[in-house]
Amino acid sequence: MRARSSPLFGRLWARLVVVAVGCAAVSALLAAPFAVQAMPPPGWVHDHSSAGIPARPHGYSGLVATFGQPCSSAANAARSSWPSQSTPGVDGYINYHPYVDRDVSWNIRNHIAADLNEGALYPGIGGYNCRQIEGTTSWSVHAFGAAIDINWQRNPRGSSTWNGVGSDGHDYKKYLPKLWKGAYPGHNFYWGLNFSTIPDPMHFQYVTGY
Repeated sequence: MRARSSPLFGRLWARLVVVAVGCAAVSALLAAPFAVQAMPPPGWVHDHSSAGIPARPHGYSGLVATFGQPCSSAANAARSSWPSQSTPGVDGYINYHPYVDRDVSWNIRNHIAADLNEGALYPGIGGYNCRQIEGTTSWSVHAFGAAIDINWQRNPRGSSTWNGVGSDGHDYKKYLPKLWKGAYPGHNFYWGLNFSTIPDPMHFQYVTGY
């Protein structure tokens, strides 16, 4: 004799299924912020105005005219938070001059978040540093807050190639260099890999001819 399901049991089972689906949806929503470290502001778009991507100076005189004297209070007056800044998976701040703030903290930083490419960033990442160029008496562009180093642990000064492996172990190839320099969506930084003396693949500066 075949057992028959009671109407009450059927209704209870249906309610249990609805509750289970609802709990799964809530769990997914709660987990989402932890799966992605940062998301760009709603409606974020590139700012291609002169405020978003300002004119890039040329030579030392142009650098001083645009950014002021090295190691000034303005040289590190802007900052933003970056994943894997000095340790894999750990956020940290980098500082730089307000002249490039809109480009760095809005255009580039949000572009990485929008592409879900936080994992492309590998320690370390740095900006302002009151120092001279290694082995010289000339001021580093970092002393003006006009240069950013990206993934320096994988791309040391003197290396002739770019290592695009990120903190998640995936090879992002030239994603980051293209983002900082050009072509589109490059943001007008000059890439240190192209220096005529010692190549510096981690280095991106907002000046040419110096």
